[in-house]
Amino acid sequence: MKDYQAYNDKLFSRWAPVYDGFELILSHVRKEMVQEINPSNKTVLDVATGTGSLAIALSATAKKVVAIDLSDKMLDVAKKKRSNYELSFLQMDASNMSFQDGAFDIVTISLGLHDMPLEVRTAVLEEAKRVLKKDGKLYVLEYDVPRNKLLRWCSTFFINLFESKYYLPFIASDFESYLGSFGFKMERKTNYLLGHLQFLTLTN
Repeated sequence: MKDYQAYNDKLFSRWAPVYDGFELILSHVRKEMVQEINPSNKTVLDVATGTGSLAIALSATAKKVVAIDLSDKMLDVAKKKRSNYELSFLQMDASNMSFQDGAFDIVTISLGLHDMPLEVRTAVLEEAKRVLKKDGKLYVLEYDVPRNKLLRWCSTFFINLFESKYYLPFIASDFESYLGSFGFKMERKTNYLLGHLQFLTLTN
């Protein structure tokens, strides 16, 4: 875990100043995600919040949003953008959260799981399940692979140039079956950006 934390800190300290540039590419995806999540009057936990774009959007209608991340540099950027005091940003290890069981109606994890080694990813999802209410919703935005073989090879090669060292093992895994192993029930899957992203709706 210490090695992962050190790697994570180094990676995102580098990306924090420019990370929101990627949000321009994801802006329409974020809008559709917020519509699907529909957090009105619900309590939300945003795991691996990064610079907080999704958490901020959700806080417009949610009862309360708590957003956590390991990287203090990413959180520094997020806090500067905050305009809603029903939204709080906390530096926290998502594999060992301090929240009570069943504390949240909704948990969201957006482009965070692929940056974790398998053992940390597993611990994070176990914690997500624990802090979700019974029948609460887990929403996950993650990388996917396009069906076209040539596009799949090209995009995987180029994405790997700037992604973390955990990206390739993640993209080679059976992610849907893996999520099902925690007892989450798949409700819906939507693909974006020519199949490069998958947005999953799951029930606890």
